[in-house]
Amino acid sequence: MENLLIVNADDFGLSKGQNYGIVEACRHGVVTSATALVNGEAVEHAAALSRDLPELGVGMHFVLTLGAPLTAMPGLTRDGLLGKWIWELAEQDALPLEEIARELDCQFNRFVDLFGCLPTHIDSHHHVHMIPAIFPLVADYASRKGVAMRLDRQVEGITADGVVTTQGFSSEFYGEEISEALFLQVLDASAARKERSLEVMAHPAFIDNTVRQSAYCWPRLTELAVLTSPSLKNAIAARGYRTGTFRDL
Repeated sequence: MENLLIVNADDFGLSKGQNYGIVEACRHGVVTSATALVNGEAVEHAAALSRDLPELGVGMHFVLTLGAPLTAMPGLTRDGLLGKWIWELAEQDALPLEEIARELDCQFNRFVDLFGCLPTHIDSHHHVHMIPAIFPLVADYASRKGVAMRLDRQVEGITADGVVTTQGFSSEFYGEEISEALFLQVLDASAARKERSLEVMAHPAFIDNTVRQSAYCWPRLTELAVLTSPSLKNAIAARGYRTGTFRDL
């Protein structure tokens, strides 16, 4: 049986350059999934593009560290904006969990309004849903809504026939040394762990003024080149992977 590979592009909706990069990597490469920032400046543009790209599964990228929230969050914002100080608050056991729960619900509902469907899954910008105090809140919400949630670690499960399966996740296709060899190393490591499915996190983009302001800028363009390489697509198939989305889990 072929293993499932989900190549998920984060930050759909961040900017038009980000959106066009994700679309290019889906149409001409190996990206099969994306997650949308519903408070991003170009999220409506992302939603419009996705309507012509039904093969792209789109999930929700829960945001608590970037831009303005959709609800009032006085316990988490500074000058009306979200930021990376969320980890300081977490260490101090001072997270406004009720505010976070309201924001999660509002972002989810906005996703449905924009994309006209439920997200294929929920993950988060800067992995904030994995903060111990926030994780059960998001996990319970995803369960109640009937959508999958990214687990930023290896997890095991048992199928209906009693077979133990392993679901993998990798954030290693990231940084200044992006290459096709690095991507294939991620796949080979997953195969060695006997994972039946693997999500590889990616950030392909064309560079625009918004992306240029990101601390992670030019490697996004390199990611795009690697993810649209015909040789990469052939190497993935040769390793026995089929590409898909969270709907296929």
